[in-house]
Amino acid sequence: MSNPISTDTAIDELAHSAVKVAKQLITESEPNKKRYDKASRKRFSRLFKDSKAISVTVALTDEVMRITSAKDAARVLKKAAKSATLTGFGLVNAVGLKFIAVVSSVLPKPVLFAVHIQVKRLSKGIILPFESSKLARQIKRRAKKGIRLNINVLGEAVLGEHEAAERFERVLEMMHRPEVDYVSVKLSSVVSQIITIDQDGTLRRVSEKLRIIYKNSIETGTFVNLDMEEFRDLRLTVDAFKLVLSEDEFEKLYAGIVLQAYLPESHEVFAELVEWSKARQKNTGGVIKIRLVKGANLAMEKAEATLHGWVAAPYQSKADVDASYSRLLDTALRAEHADAVRIGVASHNLFHIAFALEIAKKRKVMDQLDIEMLEGMANPEALAIANRKLRILLYAPVTRTDDFASAVAYLVRRLDENTAIENYLRSSFEIADSQEIFDAQAERFLSVQLAAMKSLPRVCVTKKLSLRWQIALRMPQMLI
Repeated sequence: MSNPISTDTAIDELAHSAVKVAKQLITESEPNKKRYDKASRKRFSRLFKDSKAISVTVALTDEVMRITSAKDAARVLKKAAKSATLTGFGLVNAVGLKFIAVVSSVLPKPVLFAVHIQVKRLSKGIILPFESSKLARQIKRRAKKGIRLNINVLGEAVLGEHEAAERFERVLEMMHRPEVDYVSVKLSSVVSQIITIDQDGTLRRVSEKLRIIYKNSIETGTFVNLDMEEFRDLRLTVDAFKLVLSEDEFEKLYAGIVLQAYLPESHEVFAELVEWSKARQKNTGGVIKIRLVKGANLAMEKAEATLHGWVAAPYQSKADVDASYSRLLDTALRAEHADAVRIGVASHNLFHIAFALEIAKKRKVMDQLDIEMLEGMANPEALAIANRKLRILLYAPVTRTDDFASAVAYLVRRLDENTAIENYLRSSFEIADSQEIFDAQAERFLSVQLAAMKSLPRVCVTKKLSLRWQIALRMPQMLI
C-alpha cells in the first residue's frame, strides 16, 4: 500500500478566501433561478420543516411506486396520507393527497396511476429519459450552456446473469449514441457474480466486461468513469481499473474512477492511484481522472453493519466526512501529478467547490479540475459555474419510461442524502436570502477545515487501513 500524500499546512489560508468565493457564487446563481427551480426549492424547503413530510415522501416513492398489488399500494398510500401536513406539503398538495387516499378505496388503480404520473413529473429534471430523442435534446440544451452530462444508466438490481447482461447492453448502446460522450458504470451492475471470497475469479470476470467497455470507449470516443457504492466494491474496482488500463491495448486510454471521501481507505487508495498513474503516464502518456465524492450510501452501510454486527466502513460523522473531503481536495490538486491525474470535484457545497477553485488557482492547476454536480439538483449554481468558463459536468441518471420503478431507489437515496440536518444542500435553498444561514455554513466549513488538518491524522488512517485490508485479503483463507 502507498503512503497517503502529505498535507499542506498552509492550506488554511485558502479556506478563508473560499468563503468569499462561495458568497460570490451564491450571488451569481440568483439570476439563473427559473420558475421550475423556485418551485422545486420551495417544495424541498417545506419538506425540511416537517419531519413527517420526509417519511410520507419516502412511503410514496419507495413503497407505493414499487408495490405491484394495487390493493396493498392503496393501503400504504392511505396510511401515509394521514401524516401529510400543510407545513410539509402546502395546502394544495396536502389536501389533494388526503383526497386521493380516500378515493383509492374505491378506485385504487386510477389513483395509483395518478400518483405514478405525479412522482415522475416531480422527478423529471432529476432522472432523465433513456429514450434517444428525448435524452439527446437535454444533452444539446446543456451543451449550449457549456455543460456536459455524465450519463448513468439505471435499472433493476442485478441478481443474476440476465439482469447483468441487460444492463451491460444498455450501457454499450448508450456509449454508441453520437450525442453521448461521458458515461458512468458500476462493475457490480454489469457483472452478476461478485463474490467477495473469490477475489481472483471475480476480478477475472469483471475485467472481461471492463475490456469490452474500454474497447467501445476507444471506438466511440466516450469517456468511461467507474462508479462504486459499497465498501466491498472499492478494492475490486481499483484492481480491475489498474489491471486493464495497464494492458497494451488500453495503456493510453483516458478513463476515470470514483473515490468516496466517507471511506478512510480512500486516502491511501488515492495515493496508490497517483503513484501508479504517474508511472503509466511516464511510460505511455496515459492519463486518468479521479472523481471525488463524499459518498451517498451511508445509511445502507450503517444498516448492513448493524445487521451483521460489524463496524460500519465509513466515518461515523458528517463532520469527519467533510474533513476527509477537504483533505482529499488538498492532496488531489497538486502540480506534481497534474499531468497524470485529472480531478473531478463532485459536490453541491459551494464552500467546497470554492475551496477547490482557490487551491487550483493558487497552485496553477486549473486545467486539472472539473466541477461536477447532480442533474436537476442545483441548476442555478451549475449555470453560475459554467458562466465563469469553468468545466462542469452534471451526473445524470437515465431510465426507460416503462422501467421507472427501478429509479425509485435513486430518488430515495437522494432524498435521504439531502435532508440530513448537516447537509449543505438543505440550507442552500434559503442561503441566498439569509445572512444567518450563510454565516452558519461558513463557520461549519471553516471548523471542518481545521478538523481536516488536525483531527484526522494520516498516520492513524494508514494504520487503520492496513489492518482492514489485511482482514479483507485473508478472508478467503479464513473461510477455507
